[in-house]
Amino acid sequence: MILRIGTYLGTLITIFLSGLTAVQADSYAPTNIDATLYFQAAVKDREYCSMVVKDGELVAINKLTGKPMSNAAMTCPDMFSWKLFADVVRDRFWSNWADENDNWPSQPYALCRAGQSPDKNACCQPGAANNDPEHCPIYPATRHAVKLQRLTEALTDEAHEIARDPALRRDTRLPFHHTLNPLGRLRMPESSKANAAETVLPACTDVKIDGKPRNLVAEIVKRFNPGDAESVGRVIRQTNAELTIRNQVFHDYLFTNNLYNANGVVDVFQANQQNLQSDAPYHGVNHSSQGGQSGKLYSVDLPPDAIMIKSNWLHHDLAVALGMPDDSKQYISKVLQTQIDLQALGLSKSPQSCHLDGIHHLVAFHVSSKDIPNWVWTSFEHISLPGRCDITGCNDAYGYASADKARPDGTADNYVKPNQRSDRLNSPSIVFNPDKGYPLETIRPEWDQLLAALHIGSGDSTSQVEPDPEDAAWRNFRLKGSQVEFVNSIGQATLLGNSITEAGFMDGSSCISCHARAGAAVNSDGSANFLALSVFERSLSDFGYARSHYGIPDPFWFYNDNNSRPKMAVMQTDFIWGFLNARPLVPGKR
Repeated sequence: MILRIGTYLGTLITIFLSGLTAVQADSYAPTNIDATLYFQAAVKDREYCSMVVKDGELVAINKLTGKPMSNAAMTCPDMFSWKLFADVVRDRFWSNWADENDNWPSQPYALCRAGQSPDKNACCQPGAANNDPEHCPIYPATRHAVKLQRLTEALTDEAHEIARDPALRRDTRLPFHHTLNPLGRLRMPESSKANAAETVLPACTDVKIDGKPRNLVAEIVKRFNPGDAESVGRVIRQTNAELTIRNQVFHDYLFTNNLYNANGVVDVFQANQQNLQSDAPYHGVNHSSQGGQSGKLYSVDLPPDAIMIKSNWLHHDLAVALGMPDDSKQYISKVLQTQIDLQALGLSKSPQSCHLDGIHHLVAFHVSSKDIPNWVWTSFEHISLPGRCDITGCNDAYGYASADKARPDGTADNYVKPNQRSDRLNSPSIVFNPDKGYPLETIRPEWDQLLAALHIGSGDSTSQVEPDPEDAAWRNFRLKGSQVEFVNSIGQATLLGNSITEAGFMDGSSCISCHARAGAAVNSDGSANFLALSVFERSLSDFGYARSHYGIPDPFWFYNDNNSRPKMAVMQTDFIWGFLNARPLVPGKR
C-alpha cells in the first residue's frame, strides 16, 4: 500500500514510542515470519567491538583489552559501517568525489606518452591541471576546489547561483532496469561544449509540448505516484536522482592505470587471458602505476582504501507529495536535477524528457569499501522512509538500538523486524505490512559521543544547497545492514537491500552477489562488452520485477571449461558495475 498525504502523521506518532521497554519473554509469541527472519537478524558484531577517536580519526579497538583490532571490517561489520559513514561524510562525498562521467569521460583521449602534454597533444596526464574535462578524468575536489569552497560558504541567492554552475553540476541517472544503461551526461541548454553523447534537457518549468511552452511541475508532482504502485520505495526508485560517486583513491587508480577507457580494460582482459593460456598455473603479478611509472595489470584490483557510493536524492516537492516531512531541516539537501520521462507520466505522446531542478533530499545511500578483497557493503536510509525496514528488517549492532516494543526481555537490541499483519483470510496467515513506518531507534552512547567528537550532526544546517558534516540531519539516518560475505558460516545466503535502490526485488537482494557479476568480455571485433553478465536474472518477484542474484557466484559465468583447458569468458572487474560507462578512445588520439 502507498503512504498518502496525511497518513504520515501516524508514522510520526509511532516514532515517539521508541522509549517503550521490552516485554516479558513468556508473553511474546513469534510468528512464522519471525522464525524465518531469525537468521537475517543475527548479531553481526562481536561483543568486544568498540571505537575511539585518535588524532582526529576513528580507530577500532577491542573493548575488553583496549588494543587495536586487526580486522574490524570482518569482526565488527556494523561498527565498521558507521566508521565508513563518518569517514565519507567528513570527506564531503556529495561534492568532492568523482561521479561516473568524471571517472569515465564519454569521449576519452589516450594517456599522454613521454614528452606529450594535454594542451598540445590531445591526451590525458594524471595530475595535470590542464586536462580537458570533456575528454579526461577529473576529480572535483581538486579541479573545482575554489568554487566548492565558495559554495560551502555562500548563503541564499549566491549559494543557489554557485550551485547551478555547470562545472559543479552533478550528473545523476535514472535507475537500472532489466538491462544496464550507461550514464548520460545531463547538459542544460546554457552549457557549452555539448557533444553527441550528451543530452540537452529542457527544464520542466519550460518545456514545449505540441510546440507550446508549458510549466509541467505541478502535473509531474500529481502523476508520479500511482495509487497501485508496489511500494513508496519503488515510486522513489523510479523518480529519484541517483548519484554514484567514488573517492580519490578509486579515481586515481582508474586514471593512472588507463582504466578510464574501454581500450585499457580490454588490455587487462587480454593479458589475463594470455596468462591463463600460456603460464598456468602461475599468475602474472599485478604492478599498478606508481610515481608516474606505467603499470602492468593482469586483473582489476582496487587499493584497500577505495570507496564507492550510490546515493538517492529526492526532489523536495516529490517527497512532500509522498507524505514525507515538509521541513527541509530534517534532511541533507543539495541542488540537483531529476530526469523526468514525460511520456511515461502521460504528459507527452512521444518520447520526451525534462529536468526537474531544485532542492533534493538525500534519502538513502549505499557505501562499498575495498577494506576486504570482496568489499564491505553497507546501506543507510532516512528515518522518514515508511518502508525502510520492510521485508528484511533493519540490523545494527553498533550505532542505534532497536525500538521494537514487543522485543522479549534479555534479547539483543540490534534488530528492527518488519511490520506484519494478518491477511484475514478464512485460513489466515501472517504476512508483511509494508509502508507503515517504524519507531525511531535510539542512538547508543558510544556512537553519540563519537559523532560529537567528530563534529558530525552537531548543529543546524547552514545552507539548503550544500550539505555540511555539522548538519543535524546526519543523525536522521539509520543502518539498514552490513554485508561482508556471500554466505554465513552455515551456508545460508546473506542478503542486503535498500528499500529504494532495490525496491521491488528487495526480498532476494544481495549487494555482494550482484556486484560479483560485474565484468568485461571481449567481442569478436576486439571491443569491450560490459553486459556479458547483467544485474538481473530470469526470475521475478511477486510484482513481476526482475530479481538480482544472491548467494555464491557461479564460476561458469566467467570461464568456459572444455575439460582440457579453461578459457576466460568474462573478466570480473572487481565488483564495479561502473565500467559500463567506459568508452573507446577517440580515434586518432591514441
